[in-house]
Amino acid sequence: MGFFKREQRAITPDSIIAAVNQMRMRTGAPIVDANSAMRLAAVWACVRLLAGVGSTLPLDQYRDGPGGRTQLPASSLFRAPAPNVNITTWLYQLWSSLLLDGNAYGLVTETGVNGFPVTVEILDPATVQWRHVDGEWTTQINEKRINRWPNGPLWHMPMFVMPGMPMGMSPISSAKQAIGSGISAEQFGAQFFNSGGNPNAIIYSDSELTPEQAQGIKGAFINATQGNREPAIMGSGLKYERVQISPDESQFLDSQRFTVEQIARIYGIPPELVGAATSGSSVTYANREQRAADWLSFGLMPYLIPIEDALSTLVPKNEQVKFNVDGLLRSDLSTRYAAHAVGISSGFLTVDEARAYEDLQPLSDVAADEDSVANARQIAEIIQKVYLGVGIVVTADEARTIANQAGAGLVGSLPVEPAPQVVA
Repeated sequence: MGFFKREQRAITPDSIIAAVNQMRMRTGAPIVDANSAMRLAAVWACVRLLAGVGSTLPLDQYRDGPGGRTQLPASSLFRAPAPNVNITTWLYQLWSSLLLDGNAYGLVTETGVNGFPVTVEILDPATVQWRHVDGEWTTQINEKRINRWPNGPLWHMPMFVMPGMPMGMSPISSAKQAIGSGISAEQFGAQFFNSGGNPNAIIYSDSELTPEQAQGIKGAFINATQGNREPAIMGSGLKYERVQISPDESQFLDSQRFTVEQIARIYGIPPELVGAATSGSSVTYANREQRAADWLSFGLMPYLIPIEDALSTLVPKNEQVKFNVDGLLRSDLSTRYAAHAVGISSGFLTVDEARAYEDLQPLSDVAADEDSVANARQIAEIIQKVYLGVGIVVTADEARTIANQAGAGLVGSLPVEPAPQVVA
């Protein structure tokens, strides 16, 4: 018989949930905030994906006029938005604030001659407080009231806004129960090993043992094997058996997969994009482009458009800011070239427009560059030949005139080599 008469059962998702609930009742629910949520791998992966993609998309700036929309060079705000912060980092801070708190805040620290921001520093959302006084919503930083843009320096961009509320809902707070369950499951998994959730081995005896005898055998075995890897010698009637735990039981894969799927749904991300492919899903090279288009339309676009609208409040009213998403939908080379060929042959696409899609110069510019190189080479050869004749068959002024007629554009006279002296 063994020391312990224990019924061994496989660990199932139901048993994990029950154990997690019991642990939460004993120790209280885990604290769920932006910092603790980011320690959960699923939340980190979702924020990294959305903020990483969103912060690396190019920003285009346009002006609407009588002749239509004209693309503008990016303003200084979208080149160097804050001291020592580039546009990619600045956008990542904005996205991560929205994804964790539901709000992004920026402090306008400098404006241009037109009154619009030149630098905006992204703030930690926790530093901004809202107050509802006499039917008016006000904002404070360090207990001091601050007006919101354009009436003040605090730029605010909310996400997930409910009717009657000026601020956005925090995804972390709204999904507190799902995220808390994921944190609790990880804590339970750690305690499963650290606190001895299952014995690592069992010693069986052929005869009945009193509790004192069982304790003595266990202590003697621990003392004999602790700190060394020498073979253990068992007495007559004793048998040692190590308890093996399957990966499904030790890592709680089903429970973890369920947590990842829940959090991916909260952020509108297909689970396979954060490393948690669901059963029955299949992503292949053939359908990758369509999956990217689907995610752009149904997952990413609900974030992009509100952010574009908010960024457009930082530029004059007749200007707009938009993300360039062409790179997300960029297909393979042969498919793109085949599509260009159809557009050119059908007449709704020019060769130069197709080259622009591939980030290539227009053919007219390429031809002009080639002509410029050829002309420069020809002019250099003419100057060289004329220079050899200066002082011999032509004067310096005549040589300059000949070179300028060829397009050299010389100013001043060509240098004249001193005539060789003839020694008698």
